Amino acid sequence: MSVQRETGPRRRRPATGSAADRQVATPEIRWTSVDQLSELAQALLSEDLGGREAVPRHVAERVRTQARAWAEHGFTAETVRPWLDLPPAAAAYLAERSVSPRVLELPYQVSRPGAPVALKVAIASGLLAVERAYDLLVATGEHRPAGAGPAPVGPAPWLLSGEVFGGNGATEQEATGAAEPRRPVAQVIFSHPTEN
Repeated sequence: MSVQRETGPRRRRPATGSAADRQVATPEIRWTSVDQLSELAQALLSEDLGGREAVPRHVAERVRTQARAWAEHGFTAETVRPWLDLPPAAAAYLAERSVSPRVLELPYQVSRPGAPVALKVAIASGLLAVERAYDLLVATGEHRPAGAGPAPVGPAPWLLSGEVFGGNGATEQEATGAAEPRRPVAQVIFSHPTEN
């Protein structure tokens, strides 16, 4: 039986000694002090940096870019944190209309067999356009636009789907007084337990 030998350079096998013997060619991590970041960029960082006062340079660059995007939409270090689960443009759309960030946790029924997801997830994932979300918030009474008349009396609407609008069984046309019914509304749940 003949053994064929490889020709050319020999491949080096990894060393099995100490870590110093096995120096791997990894790029050196460069750090940026947190105090070199703007207040808005600092607000975008995790609240718990594990006691560090610096972040890797690539993280600093990423939050600087994000901070510029949030600032372009009018957010500050004081106003950005409750909106971080949304893209800046979607958050600005809702904030400009004085929508409370608390509504981002409301459940939204994506499909009948599936479990509801938080409204912020539906918007951020593109399942629900922010404009449609705003319309649903107004229609269900979860948000009242500035200058709107008195709050409607009666059971709070809890489900919008198809023709049934709200908890009283009225059609959307009857409930809104619209000349023509709008297109069917996607199923949405904004429910709160009733207090007895």
